[in-house]
Amino acid sequence: MVRLKWFLPQSLAARTLATLTVGFAILFAAMVGIHDVLLRQAVERGTEELLAQRLATILDAVAAAPEGERDRIAHALSRADLEVHWRRDAAPTPEHPSREEWPTVAARTAALSGVATEVRVRPGRYEDASDRLVGIGAVARLQDGSWLDMELASFNVLSADQGVLHSYAAAVGLALLLAVGFAARSVSAPVSALAKAVSRLDLEGEPPALSASGPREVRQLAEALNDMAGRTRDAFRQRTLALGALSHDLMSPIARLRLRAEELPDEVREPIRRDLAEMETMVSDVLAYLRGGHAGEAVQPLAISALVRTVADEFADAGTPVEEGRIDDAAVAPGRRVAIKRAVTNLVANAVRHGRDSWVEVEAHPDEVVVRVGDRGPGIPPEDLPRVTEPFFRGDRARTAGGGSGLGLSTAQAIVEAHGGHLAIESAPGRGTVVTLTLPRRPQGPGDAREGNKTM
Repeated sequence: MVRLKWFLPQSLAARTLATLTVGFAILFAAMVGIHDVLLRQAVERGTEELLAQRLATILDAVAAAPEGERDRIAHALSRADLEVHWRRDAAPTPEHPSREEWPTVAARTAALSGVATEVRVRPGRYEDASDRLVGIGAVARLQDGSWLDMELASFNVLSADQGVLHSYAAAVGLALLLAVGFAARSVSAPVSALAKAVSRLDLEGEPPALSASGPREVRQLAEALNDMAGRTRDAFRQRTLALGALSHDLMSPIARLRLRAEELPDEVREPIRRDLAEMETMVSDVLAYLRGGHAGEAVQPLAISALVRTVADEFADAGTPVEEGRIDDAAVAPGRRVAIKRAVTNLVANAVRHGRDSWVEVEAHPDEVVVRVGDRGPGIPPEDLPRVTEPFFRGDRARTAGGGSGLGLSTAQAIVEAHGGHLAIESAPGRGTVVTLTLPRRPQGPGDAREGNKTM
């Protein structure tokens, strides 16, 4: 089924045209077949009618003459392709046609002439090269009992130039297909334009209203999408405001609690400090995950190599060195600096927390920048690997180790996908984990970002 899908047209116009082409081909084949059968029958009937008329004419000409002149007239009617003989008393011999050979022509000849009491006709054979009947024989008994023998060396068969007819039908079918293709294109073009306009919608900005043109259904869809975009944009703005309020309302009490903890005894102060730091980290992680790659920051060219070195230096200053592998200084990509730095920081923090001998490297390719963060730790169990990017999911080892909010990888993935890139995780138990972050080197619009998400 998947292989068949590769060969199916993808656009509405192409599928409509392909369906109609198949339908026209079947209709054309059926029309040609039926026409050939009907034409063959008509040719046979016409040929029989002409032959019967010719035989009846000869019979009438000979029968109308006096008996003494009939043989002379019969010979006078003879020519290169026709032999006519009149006999006074000569019954049919075995060489003459039988009654059953061509009864339709015999009966028609007798009916047209009216001077014969018995007519027998031998059909002869069809010659493909000349499109003629050859070897036709006839014998007729006149009313006075005499017999007339006729031998036609050849007889033209009625025919029609089917090639011209088929060419004409094919030309008409092609014209219809062109007309249908134009009509299908006129119907699908507004849908394609609408799809492109929807893919460019940006909830952070003020997108233009979608053009409501084309058929009525397309106009109704455009109007519905405009209404939905407006409602979604309002909901997104409200969520952004709520996030800002949540950040302020939560961080302020945490800061006050930290100040108050300074007045407590050492044995109480340190646990409270750790709990407050964990709460602050969890709040920051949740806010970062909800924002994804949209935090009001402008997209600008980023030196990814310098950003990764900065993250590694910050971990080294905190007492956790991170090995720097190959770092390509040409790795530049458009993005939001704070968001990308958070994504890389989350990946390095995971490597440091759950592994050992953490390392980073950066590669620059013509179309993308690749950042790899790895460790040489125990790795991720195969059953947990498909779920590690789910929000708040932590495997058994992570829960045992403690710390973290379960949003590090989820936040990194959301940020990368918002930039039109993708995140891939490879892990082998006992040999460590490698997380690959890929960013495109060209600016990504909202539609491009969604296309990038589909590749995950």
